[in-house]
Amino acid sequence: MTPWCRRARAAAAVLTSLACACAGDATAPPPPPPPQTVPAFVFVADSDGHAQLFRFRHDTITRLTHEAANDVDPRSAAGRLVFSSDRDGNAEVYIADADLGAARRVTNSSATDEEPALDPGGTTIAFTSNRSGTPRLWVIAAPAPTDTGAIYGVPAPLQTASAEWVPERSPAWSPDGAHIAFASTRTGTSQLYVVPATGGAATQLTHESGGAFDPAWSADGSALLYVTATGAPRIRRVATATGAAADVAADSIGIGDPSCDATLCLAATDPFGTRGTIVALPATAEAERVIIATLPGARQPAIIAP
Repeated sequence: MTPWCRRARAAAAVLTSLACACAGDATAPPPPPPPQTVPAFVFVADSDGHAQLFRFRHDTITRLTHEAANDVDPRSAAGRLVFSSDRDGNAEVYIADADLGAARRVTNSSATDEEPALDPGGTTIAFTSNRSGTPRLWVIAAPAPTDTGAIYGVPAPLQTASAEWVPERSPAWSPDGAHIAFASTRTGTSQLYVVPATGGAATQLTHESGGAFDPAWSADGSALLYVTATGAPRIRRVATATGAAADVAADSIGIGDPSCDATLCLAATDPFGTRGTIVALPATAEAERVIIATLPGARQPAIIAP
């Protein structure tokens, strides 16, 4: 068993013993319900001097990539994974199955192609690229799982009704595939917007004085989770129908990289430091639940979608 697995199981044992102690105290309140099952997810951690991809499943951590390069930005949909890697000399978009088997390069540019997101049907990839001179949103057809050739697709810019020099990034598909959320600085500060997946006029959702970043959809599409630097670093939730926002979690050492499915949402604390911890975000007022503790550079959890 790896040291990471032992740490995860030790944390689970502590939680169990605390619950039992409370149950035995006649004056204590009823114990909380058992923690939700953690879905399988892929995440980034530092190893051998590079950022690599790992998988957490059934309390076991497995290293998926072994490259002398940096593999980051994992996202999952339709039983597949997309990520960005500089293994071929500069950041490009790659796609693979859920176990990172048969990884195939999708883009071919001297620019930086990163932050890929696969639509729920597994047919189209939205990503960030500075190939036009400014980080902007682009879309490209996702190769079929049976397509292992080296022919690269032709990306197209996603029109969002902002000037071409405005930086826009972090695309995230809605659960129904009809919209894409993203971050844009068109008002001078990074805020979240939603645009039809085919392009068009974007609707502003957030108005954070410290900016809003890294959108992640709730499983039902009714809200976006995002990171804000207004005050203490924290994750907030904004309703897509009304724009009403509320805090979800905060951490003095930083918190970010939200990822959700129908059961829970994950995030990373200290995502830009060396004490990376993957946590389950609280559904109510309880504290975050630690899933992976202090693995160097642990960040960017991406729940694997079937």
